[in-house]
Amino acid sequence: MKSQEHYKPVIVLDAGKVLVNINPNIVLEELSKRCRREIVLPLPLELDKLFFPLYVGKQSLEDILQIINRTLGLFLGYEEWRELWCRILTGEVPGMRQVLAELKSEFYLVALSNTEEVHWAFVLEKYPIFELLDGWVVSYTEGMTKPDPAIYSAVVDRYCNGRLPFFYTDDSPLYVEAARHLGWEAEVFSDAAHFKEDLRRRRANYLPPDLI
Repeated sequence: MKSQEHYKPVIVLDAGKVLVNINPNIVLEELSKRCRREIVLPLPLELDKLFFPLYVGKQSLEDILQIINRTLGLFLGYEEWRELWCRILTGEVPGMRQVLAELKSEFYLVALSNTEEVHWAFVLEKYPIFELLDGWVVSYTEGMTKPDPAIYSAVVDRYCNGRLPFFYTDDSPLYVEAARHLGWEAEVFSDAAHFKEDLRRRRANYLPPDLI
């Protein structure tokens, strides 16, 4: 996506659980059915070690399949894994497409997401809400993930003309707090109604850059 040429206030949004819902349990349930035994996730530290190279673009899903199969005791091929992997994404977050459509004429809408290539390609193709975005910064193309300050800076440099975003929302308190440390106005996302209320309050306190 091109960076903006004419400045508008920028709203930055996480993707997972803000624009599209995620449910990893769907995959675990399906794998358990296929294997006729309960499949459980590894410990969080093991998951982070396994998937971090995927999310920073160092490896692809296909690259780590052997490790995933061995870790979970499975023997699935790439296409089987790809199909299951995308089932995690269960649909647009209710109400958010309408909210973004209402905001689009006044704001630039930019996604900031820790994600990998298979999921990102899938959501761009499947979910119309992503057509409302003016741009995005995603971890697998940047080589870094939230809460690294550099990935937040990439948003500012690319889409905000060096200014801070008007507002940022994310379902992760950790990532919201990281943004606040950089001076961003940010709130934890819960649903579309609360997002609209957060924006209403932000508008009430907003002073345009040319008046500062």
